[in-house]
Amino acid sequence: MTSIAIKGSWVVGWGENGHEIINDGVVVTQDDRIAFVGSQDDPDCPPADRTIDASGMLVSPGLINLHAIANLDVQVLHIDGPDDAGFPKARSFVMDPDVPHILTDEEYRVSADFSVATLLKSGCTTFANVTTSATKRWEDTRVEPYALAEASERMGARGWIGHFYMEGCVYTDGSGETQWVWDSKKGQQAMDNGIELVKYLQKRNHPLVTGFLFPVRTDSCSEDMLKETVRQAKLLGDVHIRAHFAQRIAEFRLFKSKNPNRSMVEWLQDIGFLGPQICLTHAIYIAGHSETGDPPSNDLQILADTETNTCHCPVVSSRGGKNLESFSRYIAAGVNMGIGTDTYPPDLLEEMRIGALVNKVVEGSRRAGTVREFFNAATINGAKALRRDDLGRLAPGCTADISIFDFNGLHYAPIDDPMRTLVHVATGKNCHTVLVGGKVVVEGGRVVCLDEEKLERKARHAWLKYKDGVVAWDEAKRPSDEIFPPLLPNADG
Repeated sequence: MTSIAIKGSWVVGWGENGHEIINDGVVVTQDDRIAFVGSQDDPDCPPADRTIDASGMLVSPGLINLHAIANLDVQVLHIDGPDDAGFPKARSFVMDPDVPHILTDEEYRVSADFSVATLLKSGCTTFANVTTSATKRWEDTRVEPYALAEASERMGARGWIGHFYMEGCVYTDGSGETQWVWDSKKGQQAMDNGIELVKYLQKRNHPLVTGFLFPVRTDSCSEDMLKETVRQAKLLGDVHIRAHFAQRIAEFRLFKSKNPNRSMVEWLQDIGFLGPQICLTHAIYIAGHSETGDPPSNDLQILADTETNTCHCPVVSSRGGKNLESFSRYIAAGVNMGIGTDTYPPDLLEEMRIGALVNKVVEGSRRAGTVREFFNAATINGAKALRRDDLGRLAPGCTADISIFDFNGLHYAPIDDPMRTLVHVATGKNCHTVLVGGKVVVEGGRVVCLDEEKLERKARHAWLKYKDGVVAWDEAKRPSDEIFPPLLPNADG
């Protein structure tokens, strides 16, 4: 058996009232479990085979990224872009299965390695993946989710891996307008592939990787598909389900044009697509949001009563000029709120900070969007959504998933409250050491089993090819700088 003692200037321990700070604390791990959390001078602290000196550092539960972008991300190209910005997608690609994807299978593996590595390096010990549908047909590429599972096992990340599926797919016509194509047969085949992935991961039974079902957007799936997802999840052992929901105002307006007398949350309740095994990502435009024009109803109470989980992704929403109204209001209603990074970078500290600041603006109060609320979202609430109470807290008997953040340096002094520094000053780059299941997987800010420079070169090449491929899909044949305008003029012309 292997034991490690982590001696930090601050340890986020777990007490009767939740997370609490232990000054000059220590966490001792024994194999994959936490054996002791307390003061460094506690005589009951057990000896350890190895000591990690985390002086000037905060020892935290490993962060749980409940909706992590897990591919090379082209969404960043829309920063400061038009409000209705989308991505060109050729009709020929959507309609002809023989037209290849932009990236090769090997480049999707590079994308997976890059995603898992950057998640770990920012302190995310657990993630639930999302891969883009903007450049896909009715489902993920077959290789991508398997590559994410392989990368998680190899690098030591704890991954919930899903293969997305849908019945409605979009393409863009020559005028740049989005057109929908619905195909239930292709959607069912995509769902079958998602089920196959879950069964494959269950058969492998790797302690770090778990499968879940992912009907990618509730507005791109029929009621029958959503109902069948719930049925299949039960057959698979009550596995986790996640879907994008109420992310865009256009989605809300289309729904209300067909359902004037009920809310979107009431619709999900009617079809049985709510419950503790389900996580709804975004859930912004529910009844009572100022942009909907609908009066408040009992949507939040329904989510709370059914124990349905919600995942907030503040950065991607803020970049698009959207906001949740509000995170604190959902929490106060009893909704279990997790947090995720639905774009690049996969930095949960940035998500917490942006989320907290936007929350304060929305509520017009310093007391809204508290550090406690957002840190809980990134730890115990994420664990609850995944039904893993052994994660997200540092307490004896819990799984030893630990992230250590370095606050050494003049730009962090003086530190009055380490949690204020963590959420409102630090970034994922402050992550120094990460343990998953008691094993050190990031040390000195670097993934221990990875040639980071080699991966960086491969990822840069694949991302540029990805961007060029999206531009080539544009049926209006616009140049790259017109589709994705530079944020400052290029001096080279």
